[in-house]
Amino acid sequence: MSQSSGYFDDNPELDAALDWAERWYHVPILVVLIGFMLWNRVQNWRSFVVDGEVFFSGNDPYYHFRSTMYVVRNWPATMPFDPWTRFPIGTRSGQFGTLMDQVVGTVALVLGLGSPTENTVAMTALFAPAVMGALAAIPTYYVGKRLGGRLGGLTAVIVLALSAGTFMQRSLVGVYDHQVAEGLLQVTAVLGVMVALSVAERDRPIYEQFLERDVDALRDTVGWSILAGFGVSLYLWTWPPGVLLIGILGAFFLLRLVFEFWHGQSPDHTAIAGVVMMGTVGVLALGSLQTFALTATDHSILQPFLAFTIAFGCAFMAWLARYIEAESLDRNLYPVTVFGIIAVGAVLMAIILPDVFSYFVNQILRVIGFTASPSATQTSVAEANPLGNPSRLYNEYGLALLLAIIGALYIIYQQLFDRRQSAEEFFVVVWTAFIFAATLTQIRFGIYVVFPIATLTGLVVGKAVDWIDLSPDDGVDTYQVLAVITVVFVVVGPLLFVAPTALQLGQSADPGQAVQGWDENLDWMQGNTPEEGAYGTGGNQSLEYYGTYQIRDDFDYSEGEYGVISWWDYGHWITTQAERIPNANPFQQGSDLAANFLLAPTEVKANSVLDSADEDDAHTRYVAVDWKMTQVYGGSQGKFFAPPRFEDQYNTTSSDYYRPVRVQRNGESTNQFFYYRTQAYYDTTVVRLYEFHGSAIEAQPIVFDWEREPGEGRVTPSDGQTLKQFPNMSAARSYVRDDGTAQVGGFGSNPSDRVPAMEHYRYVGSSEMSAYESFSHNVAMYQEAVGVLSDTDKESCGYNPRAVTNQVFRCLVNAYATQMHVNNPAWTKTFERVPGATIEGTGPANSNVTAAVRMRNEQTNETFVYRQQTQTDASGDFEMTVPYSTTGYDEWGTDAGYTNVSVRAETSYQLTATGEQAGTLLPFAATTNVTEGQVIGENESAATVTLEPAFEIQTNDTAESENGSTDDATAGDGDGTTTNETSGTDSSTNTSGSLSPVASESVAVTP
Repeated sequence: MSQSSGYFDDNPELDAALDWAERWYHVPILVVLIGFMLWNRVQNWRSFVVDGEVFFSGNDPYYHFRSTMYVVRNWPATMPFDPWTRFPIGTRSGQFGTLMDQVVGTVALVLGLGSPTENTVAMTALFAPAVMGALAAIPTYYVGKRLGGRLGGLTAVIVLALSAGTFMQRSLVGVYDHQVAEGLLQVTAVLGVMVALSVAERDRPIYEQFLERDVDALRDTVGWSILAGFGVSLYLWTWPPGVLLIGILGAFFLLRLVFEFWHGQSPDHTAIAGVVMMGTVGVLALGSLQTFALTATDHSILQPFLAFTIAFGCAFMAWLARYIEAESLDRNLYPVTVFGIIAVGAVLMAIILPDVFSYFVNQILRVIGFTASPSATQTSVAEANPLGNPSRLYNEYGLALLLAIIGALYIIYQQLFDRRQSAEEFFVVVWTAFIFAATLTQIRFGIYVVFPIATLTGLVVGKAVDWIDLSPDDGVDTYQVLAVITVVFVVVGPLLFVAPTALQLGQSADPGQAVQGWDENLDWMQGNTPEEGAYGTGGNQSLEYYGTYQIRDDFDYSEGEYGVISWWDYGHWITTQAERIPNANPFQQGSDLAANFLLAPTEVKANSVLDSADEDDAHTRYVAVDWKMTQVYGGSQGKFFAPPRFEDQYNTTSSDYYRPVRVQRNGESTNQFFYYRTQAYYDTTVVRLYEFHGSAIEAQPIVFDWEREPGEGRVTPSDGQTLKQFPNMSAARSYVRDDGTAQVGGFGSNPSDRVPAMEHYRYVGSSEMSAYESFSHNVAMYQEAVGVLSDTDKESCGYNPRAVTNQVFRCLVNAYATQMHVNNPAWTKTFERVPGATIEGTGPANSNVTAAVRMRNEQTNETFVYRQQTQTDASGDFEMTVPYSTTGYDEWGTDAGYTNVSVRAETSYQLTATGEQAGTLLPFAATTNVTEGQVIGENESAATVTLEPAFEIQTNDTAESENGSTDDATAGDGDGTTTNETSGTDSSTNTSGSLSPVASESVAVTP
C-alpha cells in the first residue's frame, strides 16, 4: 500500500494536526497509563479505614508512620534514637525515619495547613505508596525512551502498569514501606547515570581540560555527573542498604573502562564521569553519616568509603591507560594489571583485615549469591527468602521477561563487537544482571526487577519498529503495518493475561485480619495497663512518646518503665498501637531473647531469660501472644516454626516440637500432610500460656497412632483410625508400649505427659476477635481434621479430597474441634508476670493438694479453670504460689500503677486432697480467697487454709462395712473441666459405720 495522494496531500490543517499528534501522542497515553496505575493501587482504600481508624498492611508501615509523625512534630528532623522499642536497650534504625518519611511528613504538613491531625498524617501515609508507585512511570518512560525511542518508553510504562510483580504488591494503598520509594528512586538514579554517561560520551572531556579550566567544555559532563550522584544519594538517603547500587556502579565502571581501552579508545571521559559522580555520592554520604561502624543497614562509613574507593579507582584506571599507551605497552596488560591489583588487594584484606573481608564476602553472597544456601534465620523472613522457581517471573511479567533477556543479549553482543556502542546501554545491562541475581537470592529485590524488564522490552520494541521502518519518506507498506501490530500484540497480549492478577491485587488490598486482631488487644493494653514509667508507682508516663533522645548504645530506663515480650513480628504494633515498649521488633532486634523465652521448657528458664535482660529498675512485665505463635503450620497459618531458628539456649530444631505425618486414604498415601506435637511442644512457655493460661494440664487417655513409611516417614494407619480412646491412662500407655508407633496425646490440648502450672504468669486481657475468624486458622484445623478424624467421621461430612466444598470444610473443622475439645480462643492474649500470692496451710500428711479456681474473660466470656498442685509434708503442711487473684481487683487498677485485669475469678480457690482418717481414705477440702494485692506483691501476707475431711466417720455396733462414694475434685479431663465423681468400696476390719458430709459447699470446680 503506497502513500496516498490527493486531499490528504493538500490539507495543511490535517498535516499540522498529524505533525502535532506525532510530536505529542505519547503524552495523553502516558497520562492515561499513570492514571490507571494510581486508580488500580487505590481502588480498595476504604478497607483500610475501620470506624475512622486508619490501618496499614504489614508490620514495617506502622513504624514508618511513627517516624513520619516524629517528622511532623519535629520538622524537618528525623528520630535520632528510639527508646520505645527493643526493651531494655532502645534502638536506632537507619532504614526508618529517612527521606521518604521526611517527604511524606512534609506533604502532611502542607495538607494539614501546618498542624495536621494524626488522622491526616495517617491518610497521607495510606495513599503515599500508591502515588509513588504511579510516579515511577515517569523515570521508567525516560529510561525506555533512551533505549528504544518514545514507543520504547511507552512500552516500558505499559509493562510497568500491567505487571503483577513485587513492585505492584509493594505500591498498593496501605503498604507504607520504604520499598516502593526504593524502586522509584533507584530507577530515577539509573536515569541520571544514563544521562551523565551519554553526555560524557558526547563531549569526551579529558584531564587536561581541568588543568586549563575549560569550563565550557566540562560544564555539561560535570553538571550531569553531579546530578547523577545526587540521584544516587537520594536513593541511599531513603534506604542505606541501597549501597548495592554503589556496587553496581563500581562493577560497571570497572568493566566499561576495560572495554573502552581494549577497543582502542581513551577511557578519560567515562572515568571523569565516574570520579565526579561517585565523589558527589561520597561527600553527600558523609553529610548523613551516623556511625563509623561497618554496616549497610545504617548511614555508616560504608557508603562514603565505597563511593570514594570507586572514584579513586576510576582515576587510577584512567592514569593506567595513559601510562600503558605512553609506554607503548601491550594493551592486554591493562585488564591483567587491573584485575591483578583487585585480586592482590582482596588477599591482603583477607590476611590483614579478615573481619572486614568476611563482611564483604557475606554481604555479596547474601544479596546476589543466589547459589548459596540461605541461613535459617533468613528463611524465616518472608521477603528474604530465595525466589525459588524462576518461572514465577514469567507469571508476573509474561513475554516481556523473554524480550528483556533478548534486549540484554543484543546489547552485550554490540558491546563485544562494536567499539562505538554506548555506555548507558552497557550500564543498563550491568544493572539488570545484578538486579536479577539479587531477585533470585531474595524475593524483596523483586521491587526493582520490573524496571530493567520494562525498559529492555522497550528497547526491543523500539529496535523492531526501527527495523520495520515506518518513516513516511519511502511509503508504508501493508506488511509493515502488520508487523507493528504483531510486535505490539506479542508484547501486550501476554501482559493482558497478567493484568487481571494486577487488578485482583488492587481489589483485594486490605490490612489483614491479624492487624485488627492485635489492634483490639493492644487497645485493651493501652487502656488497662499502666503508662510507661507508672508500673508499680502510680505516677505519670516518664517517656515522651515523640521525644528526642540522643544516640546511645544502651538506654537507661527508669523505675516503672517496662517491656512487653512477644515474637518480633509484632514489635512495631506494640509500639504504635499500644504505646508500650516491645523487647523484640521487626528489625529482628531481640529475636533471640524472644525465642529463648517463648520456647523455655520450664518457668524457671523463662524467668531467667527475662531476668538476664532486665535492668535494676525496669523489667519486662507483660507477654502478648496470638494463635499463630502456637500454630505449627508455616506461612500465613502459623509462626511456631520460627523461634527454633533463633533460639540459642536449647539447641533445638522444629522437629523436636512437631513432626509431619502423611495422610493415607484407602490404603494409599496422599500428598496431604499434617503434624503431631511432641511433649516438648506442650512444655514451651508460649503454649502453656496461650493454650492453658498457665494452668496444670494432665495427659488424657487419647493415643495418636501412625505407621512407618519406607525410611523415616510416617503415615496415618491403614485402618483410618488415627486417634484411639482408652478408658484410662494405664491402658493408653500400655498400647503405646506394645504398638511402637504411637504416642499418648500430641493433638489439640492433649499433651503426652503432665504439664505443670505456672506460678508467676496470669491471663489479664485479650482481643474480642476470635481465632476462628481467621481463614488460615481454620485451614490449619482442617488439615489436622483430615489427618486425625476417622474415615467414618470424614465420610459423614461428605469429604472428597478432590473437591472440598465450604460446607464440607466447616463440617470437618467443627468435628475436629468437638472431638479434640478445642475452645474458641481469642486471637491475641496478654499475660502479666506477677510475684504471685502464697497459699499455705495444713492437710493430710504426704498427700497431693490441688487448688482450682474458675476464671472468666470479661471481653470474650471465655472461661477456664486454673489448677495448681503441691504436696504436704510429713506434718501435713504445704505451700504453693498462684498467679490469679479472686478479690480486690478495683483497689489496684491503672491509677495505682497496676493492671485493670479483664480476666477475673468466678469462684474462690477450692483446695482438695485425699487423706486417711481412721484407716479410711477420705477427700479433704477447703476454700480460700486470694487478694489482688497479694498477687502483685503489695500485700506479702499469705492466704491460709486448713483442709478438713469432706465426710466424718460415724461408728455403729453392727461391725458391718458400708459402701460409699466420694467426690474427687482432683481428677481432670484436660479440656478445662473437672471430673467430679469417683466411686468405690471401702472396708475396714477395725471400724464400721457410714460417711456423712460435713460441709455443704461443693468443692467441684467446673466451667
